[in-house]
Amino acid sequence: MTDPCAPLASLDADYEALARRVGAATWFSYAGGAAGETAEDPAEVRAAFGPLFERAAPVLAACGAATADPATAREVELWNRCALAWRLDADPEAVRLRVELERRVNEHIFERDGVRYSRADLSRLARDDDERRRLLALELRGDLHRAVLDDTRRLVEIRRRAAAAFGGGTYADLLLAAQGVPPERLDPLLDELERRTRDAWEAVLVRARAAAGLAPDAPVRSTDLPWLFDKLGDVPDERWPKERAWPAVVETLADLGIEIESLPLVRVEGDFGYGGQTIAVAIPDDVRMMINPLPGSRIWGTLLHETGHALQAVYTDVPRGMRKGYEWLAGATAPAYAEGMAELFGLLIGRREFLERRTDLTPEERERFGTVWRARALLGLRAHLVDLAVERSLYAEGADADAVEREATRRYLGAERPGDAPPTWAATAFLAAYPCYRQNYVLADLIAAQIHRALADRFGRDWLANPEVGAFLREALWRDGETREWTERVRAATGADLSVEALLELLAEPAPPPATGAP
Repeated sequence: MTDPCAPLASLDADYEALARRVGAATWFSYAGGAAGETAEDPAEVRAAFGPLFERAAPVLAACGAATADPATAREVELWNRCALAWRLDADPEAVRLRVELERRVNEHIFERDGVRYSRADLSRLARDDDERRRLLALELRGDLHRAVLDDTRRLVEIRRRAAAAFGGGTYADLLLAAQGVPPERLDPLLDELERRTRDAWEAVLVRARAAAGLAPDAPVRSTDLPWLFDKLGDVPDERWPKERAWPAVVETLADLGIEIESLPLVRVEGDFGYGGQTIAVAIPDDVRMMINPLPGSRIWGTLLHETGHALQAVYTDVPRGMRKGYEWLAGATAPAYAEGMAELFGLLIGRREFLERRTDLTPEERERFGTVWRARALLGLRAHLVDLAVERSLYAEGADADAVEREATRRYLGAERPGDAPPTWAATAFLAAYPCYRQNYVLADLIAAQIHRALADRFGRDWLANPEVGAFLREALWRDGETREWTERVRAATGADLSVEALLELLAEPAPPPATGAP
């Protein structure tokens, strides 16, 4: 009797070959090619997924109905998720716009009055004492927003039509489900996190106003936030020497039993539309990192984060491409989990033990940085809630994204966008290249914090110095790729379903030392 699942092996080989071509083409668009590589148009390569899924459809139907093997059933599930994600973006114009918009955002030149600004420059402008320069940072992003707005709206409309034809919810609803975070799983977690960080966020704003010499109830503009946070007493950028960042990563991993310099990893720098980007061209043998050299602690955090992505890829050890977690189709990987593996290391920069071991900061500087880091982490979490509200509104009937951006900024950040400020929600490559993705950064911090707590329970408080930790991470979190659903991997590694508790514990301000002297 013929095995209806036998053709999966050939389909999988074709899928992985195509995923590798997409990875190489995407990397080429950022950093140029590696030796022996030729440039391919990422849009043309992506288009080849269509015929592949057409060939796969009858095989998946027959195999899914016949198999009793859990591993094969999981593979069929991943194929079907990918097919859904592909159909939502299969329109040839959508494929072209997706690639073209990402390229235009990454290559955009920020310029005003003959002066060019890098993204690192924009970061500095946003923190400047001169409010006109802070507004300039927003206006420059507004220039990018206007440059890509029409094509972004066109892409959104194509996606909305595709979702309507498919049925079962908006484009955002369907894509979130394909990523393993359907709204019914995602929204309760985000709602609880928003509610339970609200008081802490308001307290941060009060402290920041006081540090800036403002009244406790002074109105805050969205352009003030990075500047206000610097007033909390951040550690100067020069105390985070760029040349020490990568050695700190290498030393940290060595203490965990991981020798990263021996792994198949390429690392380059460049000014592009993301803080960093790790592309697993061929899992596990060819992984490439591009780092945007942002100032101060930012490049340290980015290197730690991107290293987490790289380690997940190079330590994946499964035979089938569909189970390796290539990122090019939403259903092929669990982005929340992938970002959680990145934040497993990215969150280290907020931990006192890491700062003591790897930086030259004084105890007072470490305490000061920790306070600001926790405040910025709250800002990041709540800013992503703004992003998510805006993006989901794009795919809802009749919503005004400009108005949603203003209202969500007010609700989640307690800040008003300047009345004369341009919208900026389209000034990102995420909407085109990584749609419905940014909630994964919030889930990532939940995942990473919960794993940190589990590591402390298993290996003790000094787990950052335990070489057995690396072996545990490889076996419990990375080795089997997408063989198990991400929620199962988190539960198995930590002993509990994902919750907000560990992250709230990490972000809580430490209790003041007990008073000394006479009562």
